[in-house]
Amino acid sequence: MAYAIMRINKCKMGAVGRLEKHHEREKEEYKSNPDINLSLSQNNFHLKTPTGSYRNMILQRIQEVGCKVRKDSVVMQDSICTASPEFFKGKSLHDISVFFQMAYRFYEKTFGEENILSAVVHLDEKSPHMHVCFVPITKDGRLSSKTIIGGPAGLVKLQDLFYEHMAYHFPNIKRGLPKRITHREHLPTYLFKNADVLMTHYEEIAQAINDIGMLKSKDKKAQAIELISRYAPEMAKMKEQIKSVNGYVERLNCDIRNQAEISRFWIGKSEKLEEAVKERDGKIDELQAKQQKIQKLLDLLPPGFIDELEEKERERRKQESLLKRKGKGGGAR
Repeated sequence: MAYAIMRINKCKMGAVGRLEKHHEREKEEYKSNPDINLSLSQNNFHLKTPTGSYRNMILQRIQEVGCKVRKDSVVMQDSICTASPEFFKGKSLHDISVFFQMAYRFYEKTFGEENILSAVVHLDEKSPHMHVCFVPITKDGRLSSKTIIGGPAGLVKLQDLFYEHMAYHFPNIKRGLPKRITHREHLPTYLFKNADVLMTHYEEIAQAINDIGMLKSKDKKAQAIELISRYAPEMAKMKEQIKSVNGYVERLNCDIRNQAEISRFWIGKSEKLEEAVKERDGKIDELQAKQQKIQKLLDLLPPGFIDELEEKERERRKQESLLKRKGKGGGAR
Protein backbone atom coordinates (compact mmCIF):
# COMPACT_ATOMS: atom_id res chain seq x y z
CA MET A 1 0.00 0.00 0.00
CA ALA A 2 1.42 3.41 -1.02
CA TYR A 3 0.97 6.55 1.07
CA ALA A 4 0.81 10.22 0.06
CA ILE A 5 3.40 12.27 1.95
CA MET A 6 3.56 16.04 2.35
CA ARG A 7 5.45 18.07 4.96
CA ILE A 8 5.99 21.80 5.37
CA ASN A 9 8.62 23.61 7.44
CA LYS A 10 8.84 27.33 8.14
CA CYS A 11 12.07 29.20 7.37
CA LYS A 12 13.47 32.52 8.43
CA MET A 13 15.82 34.43 6.13
CA GLY A 14 18.95 32.95 7.72
CA ALA A 15 18.08 29.44 6.54
CA VAL A 16 17.05 30.36 2.99
CA GLY A 17 20.50 30.25 1.37
CA ARG A 18 21.39 26.85 2.82
CA LEU A 19 18.12 25.32 1.60
CA GLU A 20 18.56 26.84 -1.85
CA LYS A 21 22.01 25.27 -2.22
CA HIS A 22 20.56 21.88 -1.33
CA HIS A 23 17.39 22.03 -3.42
CA GLU A 24 19.05 23.54 -6.49
CA ARG A 25 22.11 21.26 -6.19
CA GLU A 26 24.57 24.16 -6.00
CA LYS A 27 27.07 22.34 -3.77
CA GLU A 28 29.96 20.30 -5.17
CA GLU A 29 29.54 17.53 -2.59
CA TYR A 30 27.01 16.44 0.02
CA LYS A 31 28.91 14.64 2.81
CA SER A 32 25.98 15.05 5.19
CA ASN A 33 23.61 13.34 2.75
CA PRO A 34 25.15 10.17 1.25
CA ASP A 35 21.84 9.36 -0.47
CA ILE A 36 22.53 11.99 -3.13
CA ASN A 37 24.10 10.57 -6.30
CA LEU A 38 25.39 13.62 -8.16
CA SER A 39 25.88 11.57 -11.34
CA LEU A 40 22.06 11.34 -11.49
CA SER A 41 21.41 15.02 -10.70
CA GLN A 42 21.09 15.78 -14.41
CA ASN A 43 17.77 13.91 -14.26
CA ASN A 44 16.29 16.37 -11.75
CA PHE A 45 13.74 18.76 -13.23
CA HIS A 46 11.77 21.87 -12.30
CA LEU A 47 8.04 22.41 -12.45
CA LYS A 48 8.81 26.00 -11.53
CA THR A 49 12.31 27.32 -12.15
CA PRO A 50 13.56 30.12 -9.87
CA THR A 51 14.25 33.39 -11.67
CA GLY A 52 16.99 34.42 -9.23
CA SER A 53 18.28 33.56 -5.78
CA TYR A 54 15.60 32.55 -3.27
CA ARG A 55 16.52 35.51 -1.09
CA ASN A 56 16.14 38.06 -3.89
CA MET A 57 12.87 36.50 -5.05
CA ILE A 58 11.49 36.63 -1.50
CA LEU A 59 12.46 40.29 -1.11
CA GLN A 60 10.98 41.10 -4.53
CA ARG A 61 7.69 39.38 -3.71
CA ILE A 62 7.44 41.13 -0.33
CA GLN A 63 8.11 44.47 -2.03
CA GLU A 64 5.46 43.77 -4.68
CA VAL A 65 2.82 43.12 -2.04
CA GLY A 66 4.04 45.75 0.41
CA CYS A 67 4.14 43.40 3.42
CA LYS A 68 5.43 44.37 6.82
CA VAL A 69 8.45 42.25 7.80
CA ARG A 70 10.11 41.75 11.16
CA LYS A 71 13.69 40.51 11.64
CA ASP A 72 12.39 37.16 12.89
CA SER A 73 9.61 36.79 10.30
CA VAL A 74 9.01 33.45 8.60
CA VAL A 75 9.69 34.46 4.99
CA MET A 76 9.53 31.06 3.28
CA GLN A 77 7.79 27.72 3.63
CA ASP A 78 9.89 24.73 2.60
CA SER A 79 7.68 21.80 1.59
CA ILE A 80 8.51 18.30 0.44
CA CYS A 81 6.01 15.96 -1.19
CA THR A 82 6.30 12.38 -2.39
CA ALA A 83 4.75 8.95 -1.96
CA SER A 84 6.07 5.92 -0.11
CA PRO A 85 8.80 4.16 -2.18
CA GLU A 86 6.65 1.24 -3.38
CA PHE A 87 4.46 3.67 -5.36
CA PHE A 88 7.33 4.53 -7.70
CA LYS A 89 8.50 0.96 -8.34
CA GLY A 90 8.29 0.19 -12.06
CA LYS A 91 7.13 3.72 -12.89
CA SER A 92 8.50 5.39 -16.03
CA LEU A 93 9.94 8.90 -15.98
CA HIS A 94 6.73 10.08 -17.65
CA ASP A 95 4.56 8.50 -14.91
CA ILE A 96 6.74 10.03 -12.18
CA SER A 97 6.51 13.43 -13.89
CA VAL A 98 2.70 13.18 -14.07
CA PHE A 99 2.55 12.41 -10.34
CA PHE A 100 4.49 15.54 -9.41
CA GLN A 101 2.64 17.72 -11.93
CA MET A 102 -0.58 16.77 -10.15
CA ALA A 103 1.04 17.50 -6.79
CA TYR A 104 2.22 20.89 -8.05
CA ARG A 105 -1.34 21.81 -9.00
CA PHE A 106 -2.24 21.43 -5.31
CA TYR A 107 0.46 23.95 -4.33
CA GLU A 108 -0.63 26.40 -7.06
CA LYS A 109 -4.26 26.23 -5.98
CA THR A 110 -3.56 26.33 -2.23
CA PHE A 111 -0.69 28.83 -1.92
CA GLY A 112 -0.80 30.80 -5.18
CA GLU A 113 1.53 30.34 -8.16
CA GLU A 114 2.75 33.92 -7.73
CA ASN A 115 4.12 33.03 -4.28
CA ILE A 116 6.04 29.91 -5.35
CA LEU A 117 9.79 30.40 -5.70
CA SER A 118 10.81 26.96 -6.89
CA ALA A 119 9.41 23.49 -7.44
CA VAL A 120 12.16 20.97 -8.18
CA VAL A 121 11.85 17.20 -8.47
CA HIS A 122 14.85 15.20 -7.25
CA LEU A 123 15.55 11.89 -8.93
CA ASP A 124 19.11 11.59 -7.59
CA GLU A 125 18.18 10.17 -4.18
CA LYS A 126 16.67 6.87 -3.06
CA SER A 127 13.09 7.86 -3.78
CA PRO A 128 11.69 10.59 -6.09
CA HIS A 129 10.41 13.66 -4.25
CA MET A 130 9.64 17.31 -4.90
CA HIS A 131 10.73 20.39 -2.94
CA VAL A 132 8.37 23.36 -3.20
CA CYS A 133 9.40 26.66 -1.64
CA PHE A 134 6.92 29.52 -1.38
CA VAL A 135 6.42 32.83 0.40
CA PRO A 136 3.53 32.64 2.93
CA ILE A 137 1.52 35.64 1.73
CA THR A 138 -2.19 35.82 2.50
CA LYS A 139 -4.90 36.85 0.02
CA ASP A 140 -5.13 40.22 1.75
CA GLY A 141 -1.39 40.86 1.28
CA ARG A 142 0.11 39.93 4.65
CA LEU A 143 3.22 37.88 5.31
CA SER A 144 1.85 35.32 7.75
CA SER A 145 2.92 31.70 8.11
CA LYS A 146 0.41 31.31 10.94
CA THR A 147 -2.48 32.26 8.66
CA ILE A 148 -1.32 30.26 5.65
CA ILE A 149 -0.38 27.04 7.49
CA GLY A 150 -2.40 27.40 10.70
CA GLY A 151 0.01 25.72 13.11
CA PRO A 152 0.06 21.94 13.75
CA ALA A 153 -3.72 21.56 13.37
CA GLY A 154 -3.67 23.53 10.14
CA LEU A 155 -0.83 21.41 8.76
CA VAL A 156 -2.82 18.22 9.43
CA LYS A 157 -5.77 19.74 7.52
CA LEU A 158 -3.47 20.64 4.62
CA GLN A 159 -2.13 17.07 4.61
CA ASP A 160 -5.70 15.77 4.48
CA LEU A 161 -6.45 18.06 1.53
CA PHE A 162 -3.25 17.00 -0.23
CA TYR A 163 -4.18 13.34 0.19
CA GLU A 164 -7.69 13.95 -1.17
CA HIS A 165 -6.26 15.79 -4.18
CA MET A 166 -3.73 13.05 -4.96
CA ALA A 167 -6.13 10.15 -4.29
CA TYR A 168 -8.56 11.60 -6.83
CA HIS A 169 -5.91 11.20 -9.54
CA PHE A 170 -4.20 8.11 -8.11
CA PRO A 171 -6.80 5.88 -6.39
CA ASN A 172 -4.15 3.46 -5.04
CA ILE A 173 -2.70 6.25 -2.88
CA LYS A 174 -3.73 6.11 0.79
CA ARG A 175 -3.60 8.62 3.62
CA GLY A 176 -0.92 7.81 6.19
CA LEU A 177 -2.06 7.73 9.80
CA PRO A 178 -1.93 11.29 11.16
CA LYS A 179 0.19 12.08 14.16
CA ARG A 180 -2.86 13.29 16.08
CA ILE A 181 -4.05 9.67 16.14
CA THR A 182 -0.82 7.73 16.59
CA HIS A 183 0.95 10.38 18.72
CA ARG A 184 4.18 9.22 17.03
CA GLU A 185 7.28 11.35 16.62
CA HIS A 186 9.17 10.37 13.47
CA LEU A 187 12.88 9.67 13.63
CA PRO A 188 14.88 12.38 11.85
CA THR A 189 16.50 11.27 8.58
CA TYR A 190 20.02 12.17 9.78
CA LEU A 191 19.96 9.14 12.09
CA PHE A 192 19.61 6.85 9.09
CA LYS A 193 22.10 8.83 7.01
CA ASN A 194 24.76 8.86 9.72
CA ALA A 195 24.50 5.08 10.12
CA ASP A 196 24.63 4.64 6.33
CA VAL A 197 27.84 6.71 6.07
CA LEU A 198 29.60 4.53 8.65
CA MET A 199 28.27 1.27 7.19
CA THR A 200 29.50 2.27 3.73
CA HIS A 201 33.03 2.50 5.12
CA TYR A 202 32.60 -0.19 7.77
CA GLU A 203 35.26 -2.61 6.47
CA GLU A 204 38.03 -0.02 6.14
CA ILE A 205 37.20 1.47 9.55
CA ALA A 206 37.24 -2.01 11.12
CA GLN A 207 40.61 -2.75 9.49
CA ALA A 208 42.04 0.55 10.71
CA ILE A 209 40.89 -0.10 14.29
CA ASN A 210 42.50 -3.55 14.12
CA ASP A 211 45.72 -2.09 12.71
CA ILE A 212 46.11 0.38 15.57
CA GLY A 213 46.50 -2.49 18.03
CA MET A 214 48.48 -4.83 15.80
CA LEU A 215 50.93 -2.72 13.80
CA LYS A 216 54.36 -1.86 15.17
CA SER A 217 55.18 0.67 12.46
CA LYS A 218 54.49 4.21 13.71
CA ASP A 219 53.81 5.42 10.16
CA LYS A 220 51.21 2.74 9.50
CA LYS A 221 49.58 3.37 12.86
CA ALA A 222 49.40 7.06 12.00
CA GLN A 223 47.74 6.19 8.68
CA ALA A 224 45.19 4.01 10.47
CA ILE A 225 44.40 6.78 12.97
CA GLU A 226 44.08 9.30 10.14
CA LEU A 227 41.51 7.09 8.40
CA ILE A 228 39.48 6.72 11.60
CA SER A 229 39.68 10.49 12.08
CA ARG A 230 37.81 11.08 8.82
CA TYR A 231 34.70 9.52 10.35
CA ALA A 232 35.24 10.57 13.97
CA PRO A 233 32.38 13.12 14.07
CA GLU A 234 29.92 10.54 12.74
CA MET A 235 31.19 7.92 15.20
CA ALA A 236 31.00 10.38 18.10
CA LYS A 237 27.32 10.96 17.34
CA MET A 238 26.52 7.27 17.32
CA LYS A 239 26.31 6.72 21.09
CA GLU A 240 23.66 9.42 21.60
CA GLN A 241 21.82 8.38 18.46
CA ILE A 242 21.57 4.80 19.73
CA LYS A 243 19.86 6.16 22.87
CA SER A 244 17.49 8.17 20.68
CA VAL A 245 16.51 5.16 18.58
CA ASN A 246 16.11 2.92 21.65
CA GLY A 247 13.82 5.52 23.18
CA TYR A 248 11.82 5.64 19.98
CA VAL A 249 11.41 1.85 19.99
CA GLU A 250 10.22 2.05 23.59
CA ARG A 251 7.55 4.56 22.56
CA LEU A 252 6.65 2.32 19.62
CA ASN A 253 6.02 -0.55 22.02
CA CYS A 254 3.68 1.72 23.97
CA ASP A 255 1.85 2.50 20.72
CA ILE A 256 1.36 -1.19 20.07
CA ARG A 257 0.05 -1.73 23.59
CA ASN A 258 -2.46 1.05 22.94
CA GLN A 259 -3.44 -0.39 19.58
CA ALA A 260 -6.94 -1.27 20.72
CA GLU A 261 -7.67 2.35 21.57
CA ILE A 262 -6.27 3.57 18.24
CA SER A 263 -8.19 0.91 16.31
CA ARG A 264 -11.44 2.06 17.86
CA PHE A 265 -10.90 5.44 16.23
CA TRP A 266 -10.31 3.81 12.85
CA ILE A 267 -13.49 1.73 12.88
CA GLY A 268 -13.09 -0.96 10.22
CA LYS A 269 -9.69 0.44 9.22
CA SER A 270 -7.33 -1.05 11.79
CA GLU A 271 -5.38 -2.70 8.95
CA LYS A 272 -4.03 0.79 8.17
CA LEU A 273 -2.35 0.89 11.55
CA GLU A 274 -0.95 -2.61 11.14
CA GLU A 275 0.54 -1.81 7.75
CA ALA A 276 2.04 1.47 8.95
CA VAL A 277 3.61 -0.21 11.99
CA LYS A 278 4.94 -3.08 9.87
CA GLU A 279 6.55 -0.70 7.39
CA ARG A 280 8.07 1.41 10.14
CA ASP A 281 9.32 -1.61 12.09
CA GLY A 282 11.36 -2.81 9.11
CA LYS A 283 13.20 0.50 8.82
CA ILE A 284 13.86 0.75 12.55
CA ASP A 285 15.07 -2.86 12.81
CA GLU A 286 17.52 -2.22 9.99
CA LEU A 287 18.75 0.99 11.65
CA GLN A 288 19.22 -0.72 15.00
CA ALA A 289 21.16 -3.59 13.39
CA LYS A 290 23.54 -1.09 11.77
CA GLN A 291 23.98 0.87 14.98
CA GLN A 292 24.74 -2.26 17.01
CA LYS A 293 27.34 -3.39 14.51
CA ILE A 294 29.03 0.04 14.57
CA GLN A 295 28.88 0.19 18.38
CA LYS A 296 30.86 -3.07 18.59
CA LEU A 297 33.64 -1.34 16.66
CA LEU A 298 33.56 1.69 18.94
CA ASP A 299 33.81 -0.55 22.00
CA LEU A 300 37.24 -1.69 20.78
CA LEU A 301 38.65 1.82 21.10
CA PRO A 302 39.99 3.42 24.32
CA PRO A 303 37.63 5.81 26.16
CA GLY A 304 37.96 9.37 24.90
CA PHE A 305 39.85 8.30 21.75
CA ILE A 306 37.06 9.24 19.33
CA ASP A 307 36.27 12.48 21.19
CA GLU A 308 39.85 13.67 20.72
CA LEU A 309 39.85 12.77 17.02
CA GLU A 310 36.43 14.35 16.54
CA GLU A 311 37.60 17.77 17.73
CA LYS A 312 40.56 17.73 15.35
CA GLU A 313 38.47 16.52 12.40
CA ARG A 314 35.79 19.17 12.94
CA GLU A 315 38.48 21.85 12.94
CA ARG A 316 39.99 20.36 9.75
CA ARG A 317 36.58 20.34 8.03
CA LYS A 318 35.97 23.92 9.15
CA GLN A 319 39.28 25.10 7.68
CA GLU A 320 38.64 23.15 4.48
CA SER A 321 35.23 24.78 4.13
CA LEU A 322 36.72 28.26 4.69
CA LEU A 323 39.35 27.67 2.01
CA LYS A 324 36.70 26.53 -0.46
CA ARG A 325 34.58 29.61 0.20
CA LYS A 326 37.60 31.90 -0.25
CA GLY A 327 38.42 30.12 -3.50
CA LYS A 328 34.91 30.87 -4.76
CA GLY A 329 34.97 34.49 -3.70
CA GLY A 330 33.02 33.93 -0.51
CA GLY A 331 30.28 31.95 -2.24
CA ALA A 332 28.37 35.09 -3.20
CA ARG A 333 25.82 34.90 -5.99
